Amino acid sequence: MPLQLLIYPIVILIANTIGAISGMGGGVIIKPALQIFDLDSVLIINFYSSVAVFTMSITSTLKQLHAEQHINMKYAIWLGIGSVIGGALGDFTFKQIYDALGDDLSVVVQMVLVIISLILSLYGSSGHIQPLYLAGTSVMFMSGLGLGWLATVLGIGGGPINIACFLVLLGLEIRPATIYSIITIFFSQGAKIIQALASKSIMNVDPLMIIVIIITALLGGWLGAIISNRITEKRILMLFNLVVVFVLILDAGNLIGYLV
Repeated sequence: MPLQLLIYPIVILIANTIGAISGMGGGVIIKPALQIFDLDSVLIINFYSSVAVFTMSITSTLKQLHAEQHINMKYAIWLGIGSVIGGALGDFTFKQIYDALGDDLSVVVQMVLVIISLILSLYGSSGHIQPLYLAGTSVMFMSGLGLGWLATVLGIGGGPINIACFLVLLGLEIRPATIYSIITIFFSQGAKIIQALASKSIMNVDPLMIIVIIITALLGGWLGAIISNRITEKRILMLFNLVVVFVLILDAGNLIGYLV
């Protein structure tokens, strides 16, 4: 456990700071980074990652709203409702996959799906796809439902997929897209955590580790929101693309390590 207490907070602080700036949420970095060290099962790592990005999303959203970043509250509410339902369904789906395939094989399946989703996210944010400019509460609800489900199944918080979805489907600029992405992460990961605790499927979680994760995640979300409000949208998009490429390399390395 001492090794986890040293490594996990550093990874989570860096990941959540970057995640809050770019709207990715941090989970996309946390999960593959922690899997490299192989100190816990994929189930435990998924739970720690969810706690980290959920905590980050609270401070980041509050900081953005305090900085008067304007969002449509009706859209945010319907996005949140869809994300809660999607997050709960996604957690159930992942449990079924985990029970059917076991720890090692479920990791491989997750990695492959994450790699595919990251490639699609990178293409979606590249500007090569004409935005659809969809609008309405039903669109936000369905977006939250789908993104919440996918994010929880993949165990990465869903940030890159969220951003690409909001850029392409809604035609948003990168800054409001990051805020809506963080809102989606908040509700979907919150639903996942509640469901995991209620079902008592997470039995080997260290309470001290949870406290450390919450503290570092809060700090990361706060720092990321401050930086996000001080840099241009062009730099946010650049950071987003760089992180996606980095995580693609990280996940590909993890996948090769598991298969070899």
